[in-house]
Amino acid sequence: MSNSNVLRLSAFRNLWLGQTISQMGDSFFYVAFMFMVQRVTGSYAMVGFVGACETAPYLLFSLYGGVLADRMDRRRIMLASDLMCGAILCALAALVWVLGKPPVWSLLVTPFLLSTVRTCFLPAKNAAIPSIVPADRLMEANALSSTTQNIAPILSLSLSAGILSLIYERSPSVFLICAVLLNSLSFWASAYFIYRLPKIEPDRNREDHPHPWTDLKDGIRYIRTRHALIVLFIVQAGLTLSISPFFVVYVAANKEWLGGRPVTLAICELMFFVGMVLGSIVVGKLKFDAPGKGFVFGIAGVGLAVLAMAFSRTFGLFLVWNLVAGLVLPFSTIPITVWLQVSTPNAYQGRVNSILAMLQFGMQPLGMALGGVLVAKLGIATAFIAMGVGMAIAGLTGLIDRQFRNLQMPVQDSTPQVDPDSSIISVG
Repeated sequence: MSNSNVLRLSAFRNLWLGQTISQMGDSFFYVAFMFMVQRVTGSYAMVGFVGACETAPYLLFSLYGGVLADRMDRRRIMLASDLMCGAILCALAALVWVLGKPPVWSLLVTPFLLSTVRTCFLPAKNAAIPSIVPADRLMEANALSSTTQNIAPILSLSLSAGILSLIYERSPSVFLICAVLLNSLSFWASAYFIYRLPKIEPDRNREDHPHPWTDLKDGIRYIRTRHALIVLFIVQAGLTLSISPFFVVYVAANKEWLGGRPVTLAICELMFFVGMVLGSIVVGKLKFDAPGKGFVFGIAGVGLAVLAMAFSRTFGLFLVWNLVAGLVLPFSTIPITVWLQVSTPNAYQGRVNSILAMLQFGMQPLGMALGGVLVAKLGIATAFIAMGVGMAIAGLTGLIDRQFRNLQMPVQDSTPQVDPDSSIISVG
């Protein structure tokens, strides 16, 4: 069955369109925002602190976001999240317009607020996908999402490397305002397509657990019964701890090794996403019966690519290893995502995904905050080596556990949990 057939499911098509547009906005905004943080403050450490503010909400609020996703209409949660993110970014653009440059406090508060809202969006979105896509088409759906949502950054980073770079040469403040407003518009567009989704209620009786705290404890009890899920969380925690300083080191390498222009940073990110697109296309055509092995070997491969960046001070070599990292990553992430979607009951999807998000993002504050210190004390090359070795070890750790190593993909049926072709709009 071809990927194009998945888009005939109107509910998935709307979710896919919204996320693709939103990903375009996020991509050039993140690069532009982090670049401007370093330019405004003159501090690599501040880049790390801003990154910590962006990821801290996942540690603080992810569990509650997962509980909400298992108690409320998941469509309504996603819609409210997109609208709030658009409003936050409009407020930042207005502040920069009035003051001429962003105050330091706004560089910390804005990413914190955005991520706080997104802690509710991500569990709801991930829980919604297996409800609107038949299980036997989830590999196609996830591969298509990965492909197109990495093509979107390619387009947006090309814009960043072109038009926005010209704007930066004329006015750094206007450059930032443009990046912020474009991302705000992407959230409004995403909200439009989310609005078109059918109502996606969790498959559960809320009366069984009338209080959110009871839901949280019930979710933790469920996770404790699944050994492979616990191992996945442990490996993910090690991976996150190893990779969390990456963008801080990335910014430093751009300035010290590659000339320091925003276009250089954008092109490096562009090459990574090209690899992600190619890797996702290949994964979508394959069948994976052993998602555990794919996960650990894929992560180890990315770690080796990051390790090689330590010895690649020329622009060409740096691009090659960014491409390799992007090529390998989908072999790790897509099959394990499908396994998680088909093996987790609908009633627990939000809470399981929220804990995974907490591990993916919530452990980053310490690494991000110390990223600038790592560069200052050890140097850029040693920082890349430390991250690459840490990622490889984290990935291979999963091989130690026999049950995770031999993890099999569950049998997938073709029945979605809600009508995948429904275009009913639930309002109220």
